[in-house]
Amino acid sequence: MVAALLAWWGTDVFAQADADSPYSLFGVGQVRDKSMNVRLKGMGGTSNAMFGIGMINSENPASYAKIDSLAFLFDAGIYFKTAAYSTATLSERSANASFDYVAMAFGLTSWWKLALGVQPFSTTAYTMIVDGNNPDVGSYATRFKGTGGLNQAYIGTAFKLGKHFAIGANAYYVFGNTKTETTLYFPDSLYMIGTRRNLDLMVSSFMFDYGLLFDANLGNDMKLSLGLTYTQPVRLRGKQTLFVRSIEADDETEIEYIIDTLVNNTTVTKTKMPQGVGFGVALQKNEQWTIAADFNWMQWSKFAREGVTDPLQDSWSASLGFEFTPSHSNISGYFRKMSYRIGGFYEHGFINLLGSDGENHSINKFGVNVGASFPLPKTLSKVNLALEGGQYGTREGGLIQERYFKVNVGVSVFEHWFMKRKYR
Repeated sequence: MVAALLAWWGTDVFAQADADSPYSLFGVGQVRDKSMNVRLKGMGGTSNAMFGIGMINSENPASYAKIDSLAFLFDAGIYFKTAAYSTATLSERSANASFDYVAMAFGLTSWWKLALGVQPFSTTAYTMIVDGNNPDVGSYATRFKGTGGLNQAYIGTAFKLGKHFAIGANAYYVFGNTKTETTLYFPDSLYMIGTRRNLDLMVSSFMFDYGLLFDANLGNDMKLSLGLTYTQPVRLRGKQTLFVRSIEADDETEIEYIIDTLVNNTTVTKTKMPQGVGFGVALQKNEQWTIAADFNWMQWSKFAREGVTDPLQDSWSASLGFEFTPSHSNISGYFRKMSYRIGGFYEHGFINLLGSDGENHSINKFGVNVGASFPLPKTLSKVNLALEGGQYGTREGGLIQERYFKVNVGVSVFEHWFMKRKYR
């Protein structure tokens, strides 16, 4: 039914407001981007093989092992997004801004590092109304509404294994709730009673992922790094409340009256989250330029939630990014000390819908990124900026296409908190 809902958009749906994405009605909502770090977003989201003495890269926890042993790192970001949603006949615009992430990291020893952070896991935000007509009851309308989302707080650790290898792991505490509401009502009939179905899901559980990193000098100031990540399949525990009521609406006052409660029960539920694998490679020249590429795969076809069946498939994504810093010298001009980035990505999405044309359509996403880092005076801290323009979904088969522009702003603080002073 949910697949048909989006297929009807092109002919019957007339309202869509305050949307994060209409496709957030599937699975656990709109899952966050692979890379949260603003610096890495400017490189198309490449992250599996990326590391640095001042970088917190939670996508490969093994990268924590490479941060400066005497440093305390803090990183935080926000984003602004505008989007245009369209079908073959209709269009709608939206804009929103939100917190992106906050993280910190530091060394416990020269070979053991620790990281902490909080970031969104998924968001649910949509409102859709589908008009219909039946000869027996006349016209009717169905409103679909979803709000909420899941967040994750994590603790990560990493260890150096000799000169070339590092391993790491993240433990995530996933929490939050999503609310979905389906209302059937009859605007032209005084005798038909409407129905509203509310489904609230509250999640409180743990997830885990792991990382492996290899780096080696190739000579001539060249360095190669390889990264491997693995997301462990888990069952997120939570509580699900189903509330079904019959309602009657007054068209003049737009006030709804509850007539009766048909269902009201709460059950313990488990949401099966899929496993995933990622691989990345990066080549660096004397900290002046870096080129990196990633490939990621997630087994979304194994996703399952009690009482809910969604049209999901395995997903994969590929990304490529480039970073260039003209000079690291303190005596260089400001713009020569800045870092400049460009990248792009393609994602074969986990949603697969049957359109009004009778064909199955994968809801894919692609985009291009540019970014820059602005050094703060007399410090290793930086302000990072990343711009992204892309497309999500398709207008084929009466489905919805989203074209968006996103601005990510972050600050990376680098402080030597653990350095012993030689002089007073």
